[in-house]
Amino acid sequence: MLAVCVAAFPMASWAYRDGADPFKTGGPFPGELVCTECHSNGSINRPNQGPGSVTFSVSPYKPGEKQIITVTVADPNQSRWGFEITARLASDTSKGVGSFRAIDGNAQVICDDPIKFPTPPCPVDRPQFVTHTLLGTRRGTRNGASFDVEWTAPSTNVGNIIFAAAGNAANNSDTPEGDNIYTKQVTISFAGDSPAPTISAGGVVGAGLSSPAVKQVSPGGIISIFGQNFAPAGTVKLVGGSDLVDGRLPTTFAGLCVQVGSDKARFFHVFSGQLNVQVPTIADRGNVAVQVIQNCGQPNEVRSNTETVTIQAGSPEFFFFKQNADGKNPIAAINAVTFGLIGAPGLLPGVTFTPAKPGDILALYSTGLGVVNPPVQAGVLPPGIASTVDAVTVTVGGLNADVLYAGVAPGLAGLYQINIKVPDAVPDGDLPVAARLGSFSTPAGAFITVKK
Repeated sequence: MLAVCVAAFPMASWAYRDGADPFKTGGPFPGELVCTECHSNGSINRPNQGPGSVTFSVSPYKPGEKQIITVTVADPNQSRWGFEITARLASDTSKGVGSFRAIDGNAQVICDDPIKFPTPPCPVDRPQFVTHTLLGTRRGTRNGASFDVEWTAPSTNVGNIIFAAAGNAANNSDTPEGDNIYTKQVTISFAGDSPAPTISAGGVVGAGLSSPAVKQVSPGGIISIFGQNFAPAGTVKLVGGSDLVDGRLPTTFAGLCVQVGSDKARFFHVFSGQLNVQVPTIADRGNVAVQVIQNCGQPNEVRSNTETVTIQAGSPEFFFFKQNADGKNPIAAINAVTFGLIGAPGLLPGVTFTPAKPGDILALYSTGLGVVNPPVQAGVLPPGIASTVDAVTVTVGGLNADVLYAGVAPGLAGLYQINIKVPDAVPDGDLPVAARLGSFSTPAGAFITVKK
C-alpha cells in the first residue's frame, strides 16, 4: 500500500491524503524520519533492504539557476510509487535552501509546517519538501516510476547543499505491509568555486629552498607550501602593513588560512601555487598535519588534502641571494658594519656585491632557529634582539667562526640572523658555511665568497 505515515510526526492531526508528510526523507537533518516508520516488508523496517533503489542527480549550482531533478524509484517486484525530496544547507541542516516547484500533476510542494503554511510559497530558510500526488503513485505500474521537480538555486554562494530523497516502492495492496523504502543523499557545491586547493606530495619545505629541501619545520620558522589552486592563476599577494592584525602577521589572508597541527600559520605571501607562511608557536612535536583552507571560516570553506611533516625544536636553514642548479647557493648575508651585500661581483644584475674578508663581521640570514629568549610569538615583528635558547655554532670553510649573536632579526617576523666574525685563516673562494643548532644542522651547499 502507498499510505500516509503520520504516527511519528508531531503534527499527527494533519496529513496529505495523497502524499507523504514532511520530514520523511531519511536525510541527516534535525527531526528527519523515514517512511519505514509505517511502511515495511514483513519483519524488515529499515530502508534500502530490498532489490530496488531511489536515484537522482543534481549538478553544482549557480546563483538563481533552475534545475530539473528527476527522482526515480525502482523495484522489480513492486507496482505503486511515492517519494519525497528536500534540500538543506550543509552548514546548518535545519535550514532549507533554494526553492522547489512541481512541474506536473505527479508531485506537489509542501512546507515544513502544513498547518501554518498549508500551501506554498513556504517561508524563506525553512525546509521545503516535494512529494508525490495520488495521480503520481501510478497504481499498477510495474518496475518503477520517475518524478520530475524543478529546483531554483539560492541567489548567492551559500556553500555546500545536501539533497535527501526517500522512495516508496509499494506493492499496491492497500496495506502498509510489503512496501520497500529506499533513501539517498547527494551533496553539491557552488559551481563558481575554484578547484579545491591541493598540496603537492612533499610540498611543505623550509622557505630557504635548499637543495635537497628541508622537510622538517619548527616553531616560528618560515616555510613554503607548494601545490595547486591556492588562488587564481597569476595571483601575487604580499602582506603589507595594512594587513597586520593587532600588529601581527595575519592568520587569514586572501581568503586563505593554513592549519599546522593545532594552530594556524601566519602569512607572508600568496601565489597561485605557493604560500609562504610562518609556523605557529606551538608545543606540538613529531608528525603534524598541514592543510590549506580556502574561504577560511566561511560556510563554503574548502579544505585541501593534508600533508604530514615533522615539527621539531629546530630546522635551521639559510636564505640565499639565488638558487643554483647544483645546490651550491650564496647565503643572503651583509657586512654588519657597512651593511654592504656579501657576494661575488656580478652575482645579481644591477646589484653591488662585495666579497667578505677575513675578520669581517657578517650577518647571515636564516630561519628555523627555534624558540628565543625573551620569547617572540609567531607573527610578531620583534622590537629588538632575542637570542636563541639553544647555542648556535658556525663553520666557514671548515674553520670555527666566532658567533657574536644568533636570534631574531629585529622588525622581521620569522627571520633570524647569525652574526659571525670570519675566521682569520680562511682562504679565498666560495667557502662552505654550516650552522648547527643543538643537534640540527643547515643543509650542505651554502657558501659565502671570501677574497682577501
